[in-house]
Formats: sequence, C-alpha cells, structure tokens
Amino acid sequence: MKFLICDDDLIFAEALGGFLEKKLPDCIQFQVCGDRSRLSELLEGNVHYDLLLMDICLEEDNGICLAKDILTCFPQMPVIFITGYPDLYYEKVFLTLRPYGFVRKPVDEQLLLTLIKQVTEEIRQTKRDSRQWILLKTKNGMEKIPLSQIRYVESQKHMLIVHGTQNTWETYGRLGDMASDMPDYFFHCHKSFLVNAHYIQSYEGRYFMLDNNIRVSISQNRRKEIRMKFFWYLDQE
Repeated sequence: MKFLICDDDLIFAEALGGFLEKKLPDCIQFQVCGDRSRLSELLEGNVHYDLLLMDICLEEDNGICLAKDILTCFPQMPVIFITGYPDLYYEKVFLTLRPYGFVRKPVDEQLLLTLIKQVTEEIRQTKRDSRQWILLKTKNGMEKIPLSQIRYVESQKHMLIVHGTQNTWETYGRLGDMASDMPDYFFHCHKSFLVNAHYIQSYEGRYFMLDNNIRVSISQNRRKEIRMKFFWYLDQE
C-alpha cells in the first residue's frame, strides 16, 4: 500500500509515516505534503495512492473541503481524518462526506493501525475478486496463467503442480501463500490441495469430485470451513 499524509506540520507527518512504516513494513510506503498544491501534484503524478490521511486544520485550507474536492476526482480513495479538534469538526465531516475513519490528536496508535489494516484487507480483497490471471515462474520462465484454466493445485514437498484444463505447470512455492492470493472461489481444502470451485462436479463431505473425475480430498480439520465456503459459493452462483 502507498499512502499520503497531508498535514501542515511536516515533522508530525514524517514521524507518523515513519511509525506506520515500522509497524507495517510489508505493505506501507508513504509520502507527505502540507498543502493543496503539493497534494494535487502528488495525486496527479504517476504513482497510485491507496489511502489519504488528512489533517482538518491546514494553514490556508480546510481539510474537509479539500478532501471533498479530491474525492470528486478519486472517488474510491479511502480518507482517514486526523485532528486535534474533534469536537468542532466531527459532525461536519460526516455530514459532508463519508470518511473511512476519524482519529484525534494525539493519535491513538492502535486505532489508526486497525483502520489501516482494514483498508489494506479491503483493497486486497477487491484485487483478488477482480483478478483474472496469475504469474507463475516455471521452467519456461514467467508464464501468465488465466485463473479460469486452473482446475486445482497440488503441493508436493516444495513444488506446486498447477493442473489446468489443457496444461500442467510446475513452480516452487508454498500452497498457503498461493491460496491467500487467490479469489474466494479457490478452496484450500487440504494442506496439499487448492481447488477451483468452478470445476467441482459434486461434494461428498470428505472430498470434491471434479468435472474430469479427479477426487480432491478435504482434510478433517477443514471440513466445517470448506462446507460453509462451498454453500456460500453455490448461493453466489
């Protein structure tokens, strides 16, 4: 995740960004700015930002009005307001627009971390849901594999065998890592199997039968979870 901190106290903004970068090192890159001009310049550049942390009291501007203007151009951008005067602005913020969160100064660090983690997960979920393919490093180099062509993935030691409708690919990796990056219709039903629900022909409690008569086991400790996921999938269909 890349995010912007807009606060006319640049020392505070840098310190806040450094804190978040330290606490969330795997997903955070930040940029700071102190006014409308610099904020617009950053947003209109080549970098896509996922989240805006906005101070309300800027020297020559009002953060609420500024955020409203920005959201007309970037309507999907989550905004978290940070202010030292919450009682003055709380009602106006929620009457004017729908922010993702509202944090008072001095910052409640745990609350802010929780809000950012929620934003991160929602963004990841959206990307997973809209994703149409996966990149695999195989013996032929990097290959772009459409998710619609993958029936199931099998783990054998450190090797992942991706069984497609027409081809089979082999790559190194952990099945759990691949599962976490797949859409919800891929079920991690066994420590050794990840199955695409689109190809499930029948469900027998202990295993799935796929459309090509391949049986994929469901481990005992995952049966309740997988059952719920499978019936959720049927409802969506």
